[in-house]
Amino acid sequence: MEKVKTSVAEMHIDDDRILHIKFFKGAVVTLEKVIEYYAVSNKLLDGKKALVLIDASEDYEITDDAKKYGQSDEAMKSRIAIAYVTNSITNKLMFNLYLKFYKPRVPLQMFSTKEKALKWLNTFYVLPGDKFERKKKK
Repeated sequence: MEKVKTSVAEMHIDDDRILHIKFFKGAVVTLEKVIEYYAVSNKLLDGKKALVLIDASEDYEITDDAKKYGQSDEAMKSRIAIAYVTNSITNKLMFNLYLKFYKPRVPLQMFSTKEKALKWLNTFYVLPGDKFERKKKK
């Protein structure tokens, strides 16, 4: 499992092809840094779509320009669904404000534990050609 670091986060792909991202404590995610972050994660994914688990257990900041870029076609081209994990009051507030002002292009949900987040992510699966769909409930 290769871990890659950017100026704001560390990331790796697990055995289930889920992209794990952990933001560094105190990181300030600017437009320039978010462009770098997405470029590195897209390179790590080698052009394939993936489920993403974001570990936001540490407090960090993200500028409005960076949030806006995060919803661009370029940023979202490799995302299927995103699970955001945090117990930080600050990050929960930031997440809820993000949802209020930006319409996510992919399914996005917040969780208090990685276990719950992974369970939700595993309700999706990738089909040939990087298409995806939600698993049917039995």
